[in-house]
Amino acid sequence: MSKAVLLIEDDAALRASVAQTLELEDITVTQAASYIEAVDHISAQFDGVILSDIRMPGKDGFDVLGAAQACDTDLPVILLTGEGDVPTAVRAMSEGAHDFLEKPCAPDHLVEVLNRALEHRKLVLKNRATEARLRRSDAAATHFPGDAPVIDTLREALRRAAALPVHLHINGAAGSGKRLAAYTVHALSADRDMQIGLSLRGAADDALTTLDIPTLPCTLSLKNLEAATPTQMVQLLSLMEAHPQLRVITSSTLDLMQLRDAGLSEELYFTLNLMEITVPTLAQRKGDLRVIFEGLVRQAVRSMNGDMPVIPEGLFTEVLTRDWPGNLAELRSFANSFALGLTEQPFAAETSLSEQMDAFERVILIDTLRRKDGKATQAAEALGLPRKTFYDKLARHGLRPKDYRRA
Repeated sequence: MSKAVLLIEDDAALRASVAQTLELEDITVTQAASYIEAVDHISAQFDGVILSDIRMPGKDGFDVLGAAQACDTDLPVILLTGEGDVPTAVRAMSEGAHDFLEKPCAPDHLVEVLNRALEHRKLVLKNRATEARLRRSDAAATHFPGDAPVIDTLREALRRAAALPVHLHINGAAGSGKRLAAYTVHALSADRDMQIGLSLRGAADDALTTLDIPTLPCTLSLKNLEAATPTQMVQLLSLMEAHPQLRVITSSTLDLMQLRDAGLSEELYFTLNLMEITVPTLAQRKGDLRVIFEGLVRQAVRSMNGDMPVIPEGLFTEVLTRDWPGNLAELRSFANSFALGLTEQPFAAETSLSEQMDAFERVILIDTLRRKDGKATQAAEALGLPRKTFYDKLARHGLRPKDYRRA
């Protein structure tokens, strides 16, 4: 990383003097006489620090600080003033300035402060690059992409589960990705090379006793725990006791409390109750559907050694506006059909901007009604719409609040 400083000073002579001082210390200086000249150089990608005068005609140093904070709260801004005024210094620091210096400032002290700020910036950018690299190679981010808060929570839970030597239960609607979540926990576990899978639906009563469990740490992924017979529950507990190196990940459309009410043994309930993860439905990830679908298409063409096709905007609109009751499994099937060229083509033609905006508006209205349990007044407030406008939009899209109320 180069040592770079964006110097903002309206006094031309002082600006030239400070720039010369810094360049003698092998610091690259970009000079600006005002906020307007400087603002295009302020970005989250800037790898240096900002040194700005406070008192300037028009927008001042606090405006510079605000612009820097808006794009990157970790971008160091050092403010200079000719007035040794404590309230100004306090305001500068409270609004996020990295440091505050009084003019005239001794060159050695100025360079020392800037070098500390540059080291801070270097560390911040290095950590960000490391985090980005980890995210790219992180199975949780790869298998569950998107920015929805529920998916952030899921990714963190999967990473935490992988780091702990405990059994766990994964619940979620049919097709939501429970098996993928179990695989993700296994993939994130550096100490486990082998995963064994078994569905308890229709499995023989002695299915667990016939499993070949290795002596090395491994994962046993059991689907459909709700189908476990009393005999299989006893066998599973015996298996856990006999193989302490085995981590069991169970999954079901029911959570543990519901399974307990449905007949899960108390001992097995408390054994699995150390950690439980819920996989969200696609309805809870509406805003991420575009990136999810694109990722599923990419997986499909990769498995066929094909090239990534261009996905028409009309198809994206269809994906965003359709309900997906089968969740990830249904969307994956649709993505595979498109990758194979089997999707019917009413979506292939490009839709107009007006049609796309209508489709997205409908998605937002439905999502808000769901989040607010069909309460129209709360949904209108959340969207910042007058009630009449909100009801007009519902009528135009054929939506009824009562259809989105939970039983």
